[in-house]
Amino acid sequence: MATPSENLLSYALVTPSFRLDVDRCALLVESVERWAAPYLRHYLVIDRRDVPMFKHFESDRTQILIVEDIVPRWLVRIPGVRRFWFSFRTRPVKNWILQQIVKLSIPDVVGDDVLIYTDSDVFYVAPYDPRAYERDGKVPLFVETGQRGLIENNDHWHSVAARLLGLTPEADYDTNYIGNAICWRRDNVLKMNRLLESVANKSWERAVAPLSGFSEYILYGMYANRVLGEASGHWNDDKIRTLNHWTPAPLDMAGLQELKSRLSPEYHSVMVSAKSRTPVADIRKVFLQ
Repeated sequence: MATPSENLLSYALVTPSFRLDVDRCALLVESVERWAAPYLRHYLVIDRRDVPMFKHFESDRTQILIVEDIVPRWLVRIPGVRRFWFSFRTRPVKNWILQQIVKLSIPDVVGDDVLIYTDSDVFYVAPYDPRAYERDGKVPLFVETGQRGLIENNDHWHSVAARLLGLTPEADYDTNYIGNAICWRRDNVLKMNRLLESVANKSWERAVAPLSGFSEYILYGMYANRVLGEASGHWNDDKIRTLNHWTPAPLDMAGLQELKSRLSPEYHSVMVSAKSRTPVADIRKVFLQ
């Protein structure tokens, strides 16, 4: 007979990062050590060339996964080329699309039941135990409605995801699955990738690689809700639990203090977009001192 501990879902944070975000990633790693439940693993997904800059983060909790070991061998980084990867089977693959292929490939190389995709410009500011958000064994899936016209490209990403999944696009799509600390169930991703291959009659990587616009979060969310439904192992969660600064405008000390003033008990983390180039030292001063 299984013991209660054997029935617990295993969880892991997954953080793709690169050399320009190493200081932000340091803030995240430190915050995970301070605030996250002890059982929570943390995978940093790094290009091979950047591994020396991240190697010191490795610990009993934190493990480095190398991008080149995860993606298909027909995808190759060309030295000196920054915006895309060369592909032997499709047209060149944009970095943004490559990052999404990496996220969809993670379930092939790790065995944790639930993967929490957490970007390196996020950091935790309160205790975080993902099991506390389960409902009858179901894991939260971030689902935000009423988003029509509010998120650029959302309609296009929905149409692309519907085509990949073999679904009819919704006529009045207004749902968003994009956010921070997004939970995916590993077994769902593996099944979804097999469905993509069945629909496209090719490997799912070849189906995704040539796309110019695509959202992995919308793809997974639509698969969970429209294909799996009640069998997804998720419950739809509309609560935003990360306090976000999405805009590319940098925050000065006053702006960071104002952001901090908006912290409330429902937030377990903060995201200051790396695109804003807000100095990490200033973020530390405001939130950690």
